[in-house]
Amino acid sequence: MIESDRERDFYDSQYAQFLTLPGHALRLDRKVLEGNIDNPSHPFYERGWLYRASMRALEAEPLEGKQVLDYGCGPADFGIWMATEGARVTVLDLSPAAIEVALKRAQASGVAVRGIAADASRLDMVGDAEFDLVFACAALHHTMKYPGAVEELARIMKPGARLVLCEMWGANPLLNAARRMRAALAGEAEEQGEEIILSAKELTALDPYFTGIEVETRNLLAMGKRLFRGHFQSRWARWLVRALEAADRALLAVAPPLRNWCGEAVITGRRLPEAK
Repeated sequence: MIESDRERDFYDSQYAQFLTLPGHALRLDRKVLEGNIDNPSHPFYERGWLYRASMRALEAEPLEGKQVLDYGCGPADFGIWMATEGARVTVLDLSPAAIEVALKRAQASGVAVRGIAADASRLDMVGDAEFDLVFACAALHHTMKYPGAVEELARIMKPGARLVLCEMWGANPLLNAARRMRAALAGEAEEQGEEIILSAKELTALDPYFTGIEVETRNLLAMGKRLFRGHFQSRWARWLVRALEAADRALLAVAPPLRNWCGEAVITGRRLPEAK
């Protein structure tokens, strides 16, 4: 298992690049976030369905005035966006550089957020039952390998608080093998955290603390979009991705059980009043 110190150092090096950006490049609100998702030149474009579905899940109940945690926030795109919608946002990440970036982005966006750089398994600076909503984008698969992380997540959420997870879905062994092969061929660092990919098996760790867990999956054939990474500016690449997505819609309509073999998921649930 990757040690937390190694993981922190890796992500510090990744996020440091954002610290040199001017304020106007860091500003974020709904228009900017949605524009990034729809921009073929932006990294968010590849996960367009996943991020749009996450925004819908987050807005299923009003955000204004809610205590919200962006858990494993990275550059905190979603946390800053929710702050501009009136939420009282805390951003949490193992990487101090990520928190520094998030605070700069908040300032550039005209909002205030609280930043915490900490190991998710030791959140002593966060009170019990503090949050109405916790959002984790590609984060829980990193933190759940550390003992106590799930228990700490549950502790800091109010009874009935909502949990929204935006993750890769790992029920398809062929797709998992392809993911790891692509990462190896691309020379991606081990610290990027692919040793756990969420599936129903991993979600059982949430059962003692959460209820009403629902998994919305998408992209079976359309996970082939990964082959076009870096080429979405090309019309042919966008056409092929749309064709794969259309094929998925037709296939999943006639064979719903195949949804479990899809590659991306938005997972929602609620904090139980108390642990079982």
